[in-house]
Amino acid sequence: MHCGPPLTPEGCARNRRENRQMQACLEPVPLQKTPECQAGCATVPGLVYDLRRADGSSDGFYADVTRFSDKLLAEIEGRAGDVLDGYTRHVQGFLREAGRSRGEYAIELLTLGMAYRQYGGAAEATPGWVVVMARELFWLRRRSAIMKPLADLLRAALTRFILMPRIDRKIAPDQPLLDELPRLIEWLQAAGEFEQEAARLNNWQSYLNMLPRAEAERCIETAAAIFDWFQREADRALGAYTRGVSGFLAGDYARRGCREDQLFCGKEPVEYYLSMVAAEIMNRGLRREFDQTPQRVVLAPGCMRGAYARNCQARVSGIDITCAACNPACAVNRITRRMRSLGAKVYLVPHSTGFSRWLERWQSAPEVGVTAVACMLNILPGGYEMRARGIASQCVPLDYPGCGKHWRGEGIATGVNEQQLVRIMTGFPSCAN
Repeated sequence: MHCGPPLTPEGCARNRRENRQMQACLEPVPLQKTPECQAGCATVPGLVYDLRRADGSSDGFYADVTRFSDKLLAEIEGRAGDVLDGYTRHVQGFLREAGRSRGEYAIELLTLGMAYRQYGGAAEATPGWVVVMARELFWLRRRSAIMKPLADLLRAALTRFILMPRIDRKIAPDQPLLDELPRLIEWLQAAGEFEQEAARLNNWQSYLNMLPRAEAERCIETAAAIFDWFQREADRALGAYTRGVSGFLAGDYARRGCREDQLFCGKEPVEYYLSMVAAEIMNRGLRREFDQTPQRVVLAPGCMRGAYARNCQARVSGIDITCAACNPACAVNRITRRMRSLGAKVYLVPHSTGFSRWLERWQSAPEVGVTAVACMLNILPGGYEMRARGIASQCVPLDYPGCGKHWRGEGIATGVNEQQLVRIMTGFPSCAN
């Protein structure tokens, strides 16, 4: 049934052209195997995570994460629906924050449980002066390019010798969880890897402080119990995609010594799972806003160029870096051409530390929808930041990591499920449907 005014012959012809163009964009790209291991190549040994299966496609992952996200949301609703009700009223009524989807609030509750279980003991055991120093060094590296190398060196030493040895500790069983929340948030802020997560936990702290103490304690205990359930069930549902994490932590990571990215790279599989479901659920929550944007851009990480980065002739204008089509085999070139056919621009982001600079312009441009392609561990904080800036956004995780800065000394070209990226950009049904 057609809704709206009748189409003219010209309109019908235009629709047929657009449909043919859309179908062409959705046609699978032939898998390529190159010496640089471009997107779609055979599985590379030693990958920390890998969303692809034996056929080189990550379509199965998107089906799995969709099913598990539905299961997770039902579990949280059953255990903590009343908690989400109260929190929603608080952030929208008392804190005056724009409304978010029910699923996004559920992810925040899961993040609260993750923070207690993964880092609560470390926060409890870390001396206060270390937290203050780490916070000041993190502030310094963000605001002074000259002092950044020294700040990173000192932060690396603090992390290596004081923060990391305490990561495996658990909060004392007799310690009231509510009393530990301010210290936990301060620790996450000082660590430098949880800025956006800490901002959301500040909202939870505000809400919990409004409740009777016993009720607030029960909320935190519920969040921790949900996280325990999540860790067990996600390992069964999504564990096949993180088989390389334990080997990486015991091998390359353990031999690295003192580095600024120790906390970022040292995360356990459960935090990869959290990013997986966060990508799916946050995309759902922002889908309607994204669909209403007439302009679209894609932010692609520089690591997708792989070895081609050495001779890359990308155009640079201020902070904008765009593909110059200098190499037909480069994944960024291919994605740029594909997105151009959909009317979208592609910008290269050399490193995640520069992500915020690319977002500032679109914070005041509600007509632009932003899709970020990112390493799995950058998905959750990146999604939180785009949401906080009011950007209509979507995210697509890299199928596997490969940058030399964090994961592999030699570096390899990373890849993304290009069909999924097209589906995200066009609103076509996902791989799971």
